[in-house]
Amino acid sequence: MSTYRLNTLAASVAFAVCAPSVVNAQEAPVQAVKNIEQISVLGSRVSNRTSTESSSPIDLIDSDDLNKGGYTELGQSLQATAPSFNFSRTQVSDGSDLFRPATLRGLQPDQTLVLVNGKRRHNQSIFGLNGTVGAGAAGTDMNAIPLTALKGVEVLRDGAAAKYGSDAIAGVINLSLNNSTGVTTGFVQYGGTSEGDGDTVTAGLNRGFELGNEGGFINLSLEYRDADGTNRAERDTGGSLNVAPGTLSEDVRWGQGNADSEFTSLFYNMVLPVGDSELYSFGGYSERSALGNGFYRNFNEASKNVTQVYSDGFLPRIYNEAQDLSFAIGFKGDINPDWTYDVSAVYGENQYDFTSRNTLNASYAAEYLFNNPDASDADIAANAGPTGGYSGGFRFDQTTFNADFNGIVDIGRSEPLYVTIGAEYRKENYEIVPGSQASYACGLANSDTSYPSVNDENQFAQCGFQAYNGLRPEAANESDRNSYAVFVDVETMITDAWNVSGALRFEDFSDAGDDLIGKLATRYEFNDDFAVRGAVSTGFRAPSLQQSGYTAFTTNLGSDGSLTQSFTANTGTAFPSALGVDTLKLETSTNYSAGFVYDVSSELSLTVDFYRVEIKDRITLGSLLSADDVSFSPDALAALQATGAVQANYFSNSVDSTTQGVDIIASYRTEIDGANLGVTFAGNLNDTKIDNVNAEEGIPEAVAFDDLQRSFFTDGQPSERATLTFDYEREAYTSTLRFNYFGETDVKYFGNDHISLPGELSPTGSFKPTSTVEAAVLVDVNVSYDINEMFTLSVGADNVFDETPNELGDDEVLNFITNGAFKYPVRALPYGFDGRTYYAKVSFEF
Repeated sequence: MSTYRLNTLAASVAFAVCAPSVVNAQEAPVQAVKNIEQISVLGSRVSNRTSTESSSPIDLIDSDDLNKGGYTELGQSLQATAPSFNFSRTQVSDGSDLFRPATLRGLQPDQTLVLVNGKRRHNQSIFGLNGTVGAGAAGTDMNAIPLTALKGVEVLRDGAAAKYGSDAIAGVINLSLNNSTGVTTGFVQYGGTSEGDGDTVTAGLNRGFELGNEGGFINLSLEYRDADGTNRAERDTGGSLNVAPGTLSEDVRWGQGNADSEFTSLFYNMVLPVGDSELYSFGGYSERSALGNGFYRNFNEASKNVTQVYSDGFLPRIYNEAQDLSFAIGFKGDINPDWTYDVSAVYGENQYDFTSRNTLNASYAAEYLFNNPDASDADIAANAGPTGGYSGGFRFDQTTFNADFNGIVDIGRSEPLYVTIGAEYRKENYEIVPGSQASYACGLANSDTSYPSVNDENQFAQCGFQAYNGLRPEAANESDRNSYAVFVDVETMITDAWNVSGALRFEDFSDAGDDLIGKLATRYEFNDDFAVRGAVSTGFRAPSLQQSGYTAFTTNLGSDGSLTQSFTANTGTAFPSALGVDTLKLETSTNYSAGFVYDVSSELSLTVDFYRVEIKDRITLGSLLSADDVSFSPDALAALQATGAVQANYFSNSVDSTTQGVDIIASYRTEIDGANLGVTFAGNLNDTKIDNVNAEEGIPEAVAFDDLQRSFFTDGQPSERATLTFDYEREAYTSTLRFNYFGETDVKYFGNDHISLPGELSPTGSFKPTSTVEAAVLVDVNVSYDINEMFTLSVGADNVFDETPNELGDDEVLNFITNGAFKYPVRALPYGFDGRTYYAKVSFEF
């Protein structure tokens, strides 16, 4: 970490804490919500974002804060308001056009548990592949949930697996759905980038209705978004039939930016009193689509292209479709004056499908020419097969039954013991759906034969669609599992100032084993203004079905920079078994946290929380291994050759790691001449180190976990993040000024340590070993005006000063292999490269 970045963060902390000393402030009482190791629907709006009376750090973010910028996606909005939350952008990676890896504290997406109204939400059916932040981790698709449907978000920044079960290693995010009635709210927003692209129209509508006279309600939310894509690619030197390689193309032929996308969602939240109890239900449906792209296929890449079809080469497109459905129903009430119950069932499913467009299967034309050597160009083009089709899909669903009982037990002291006991049962299903035959076949006959390419008989034509090679029938897979858990939470006040809580949970998975975990947390209040808190806990994460059941052929970059067919082998098959991996087991963790809360005045609160997360047997998707990489093992070499792929990888419990850091949040609220001013600083310092690589005896560590993977784990996400937000409100005007600081990322993917190119190809005599995205401060501005009681107009700009990563130089591998087309890095991008965006929004309420 550079001294500059440390000083920048330190200066921001000092400013946020010292601000009251330079402001003539009036007293403004600060509200707080007492919330001890519980994520729930919080019924109060609080002026300070962190619940300073909790024994674990919790961020409280209401819907107003989520909607203050021009962000129309939940993931982007959370990143702007909660610095421990990262939402990395990835370009030109299968599926990345619709989902982004959402992480807490620099860990993996599947190590954060997401709840809706306090109930576990299902994960997505797909994950990022090699060369991405969160590769191999199927987290929760945050962008499937519309901002319109939310009342607020609570972020528990501490391990909580002992209460909530598998996945809650980094923390828990609870999404509270809107429960308002008798009012209609909505908005229409239009925005775009300063480059003149990315035009986006978003509209949302919410309305709540009372059900009966006893407090029942149903709240409905509808949201729609239509976004044009962006493109920061430039003209390339790949050449064409009429333009010699090395000469700039006439047009921009590559794509580097956000995809054209569309999003529609409908959510509901309902409560219906039944006697002294209540029936509740909530859920929603969303569908999204995006048209992304792969690498451009040059006209003279004979194994990939057929010039009789695409005379100048082609840009293959990938049409992504995601559908997400969730439904929850429950019943809760009082057993007696001291005990309550809550029983529920939650179902969720996620479907993800890929359709290839503007592509081809080069082996079709090659087979035809092989069988018809005198064929004309017109005949070859007519028999080159389809230029698009279904490439395959993924399905995941989850059903969870839960029963909680909460009450108090008199232990003969002035303060009782607060107890929660419960049980949970969960059933999960996962499916891989094969693509159409043309998407994966070798020739129309779909034989095992390789055919010389049409345009160069010395090269064999590649099988399957370009960009997204179809999922083969032999990769089709259906798997399922179940789990059950029992748990107990206890909490009491030892004295008026000292709170102690504990939790135990036993959980058993049918495919991965069982574990007993626990948590002990405490908070001691020295006076009304200062308290210390801390916790120690153990946790676990079971390997997901997406990890244990996934297998597919894909197209990836080889060590020489060429696109190569690759294969991911699922656990227990010949290739991973030959390298010592027969099964996946539980990840286990130990979390430590300690911090303090300090109400400096009635206007200023400060929380500082240190944390350490030790994880054993982390599950990773290994790097792609070639025949040379596994030449030490005849069995592994034979297994690789049997797949027909040039390189292969697999999942394994390959690594132990330690992540430690500190969260700092300072919140200041005051009145100045009749106006309300709020200043909030939130910062996160985070560092991950690899403690051990778990390679079987005789297996090189680089096979189990190589430097490419290590760079994403340790340097793929910013180790420093901070926001400084000023909120100002006077009469009908409201304004927000936010500074977003992102630390540097530096990964080996697309660097010379990944793709080894001869130095003489670079004008500087060598290529940079890694791909770096520099630290940056992005500034957002928003101004709102209440036109009348019904309408509010908001205008603003995000990234006002048009910050982007440094442009690629001639000594960077990505620039070379794209023939100069790519302008920016495409991996480990914490803030993207679209630059400045503008927007205007009209909100209404009646």
